[in-house]
Amino acid sequence: MSDEKGDLIHRYGVNEIIQHWLHMLSVVLLIITGFVIYYGSRWLDPLIGDFGIAWFREFHLWLAVVLLFAWVLLVYNILLHLFEGKIGAYLINRDDLRRMKKTLLNYVGKSDYEPFSVYNEKEKKHETMHAPFWKPFIMIEAIFILIVFLTGISMWAPTIQEFGILTPIVEWLDALTLAVIGTLAPTQSALGVARTLHVLAAWYFVFEVIYHAWINLADPRAWEYVKAMFYRGTEDPNKKSYTEIKK
Repeated sequence: MSDEKGDLIHRYGVNEIIQHWLHMLSVVLLIITGFVIYYGSRWLDPLIGDFGIAWFREFHLWLAVVLLFAWVLLVYNILLHLFEGKIGAYLINRDDLRRMKKTLLNYVGKSDYEPFSVYNEKEKKHETMHAPFWKPFIMIEAIFILIVFLTGISMWAPTIQEFGILTPIVEWLDALTLAVIGTLAPTQSALGVARTLHVLAAWYFVFEVIYHAWINLADPRAWEYVKAMFYRGTEDPNKKSYTEIKK
């Protein structure tokens, strides 16, 4: 699908742009508030100010709800691509492995950097919309989302007596998480292990944010991707370093 102005290619819908904004803001703020809660050292005191740790805990929990909603939107978007025959935009295939290899060779000067986007002009759809190494990151993040979600519930559950209609679900997830931890680390405090896993997962997200920002911002030629993802929703096929067009 092309745009009337300058033959721009449609890349992201409004729901995908909203999902990305919610995901980005919630992850960054969860990292900040989580580190304030966990580390609470003097260098973080300016962030705490007059709010207090209790306020940060409450805000942290609501941010987790926003992140969960963002992931529900992501799953919805993936299912839409599946039903529209465009699931290749998210699933890793043999061509992606070739692109990953060329990307690695680029770092040692042995190949050109692979375009972020591959668009099939004949079929009028993207074969992929992501940088070569970003597809596996989506799958890896899903694992860490599950870890922070379940461990977060186990740390949160003892502090609140009622969760309304969600109480049975929360209790079941809490029991499941503690049972798994108890099986894998029977001599350790289950809540202590949950807390450690939660913090380690948070450090993974720190790495992911830095890596994601680097691959998108370090090379000005990749800024087309940023524009498409944050507000424009379209890409310019004439910028060959960014978009590959298959005739």
